[in-house]
Amino acid sequence: MAEENVSRADSASSSSPNLTQGVENNQNQRLYSVLLNEFNYLPWSRAVSLALRGRSKLGFINGSSEPSESTSPTYDAWHTTDQLVMSWLLNSMKPKLSELFNYSEFSLLLWEFVKDMYGSQNNLVRIFQLKKSVAS
Repeated sequence: MAEENVSRADSASSSSPNLTQGVENNQNQRLYSVLLNEFNYLPWSRAVSLALRGRSKLGFINGSSEPSESTSPTYDAWHTTDQLVMSWLLNSMKPKLSELFNYSEFSLLLWEFVKDMYGSQNNLVRIFQLKKSVAS
């Protein structure tokens, strides 16, 4: 009985070209259990990147999934998915931060704005921690 279930699962996964087809596209879903605040950008960005890669949506924040022309028949599908990724990103932030970034047009722009605002800040914190560690 268990062998039958395994073989059915194997044949279903091998015949399905989209391995993430069963992933639920819930816009209220969080990508990471810890919300982005002003001080945890590096672990947050890593966790979000992993979560998006696991959902085959990383291209929306790294620029590899570019939008087609707005007149293209595929634009609506791309835009819908991009908005889903944006909602995941916003739901993975503290409320006051998501309010700041809520009006971003695309998820790539949102990702870049967050990186510009908080990415270098973590380097300064890490440098301080290393200097403190060396001094003691």
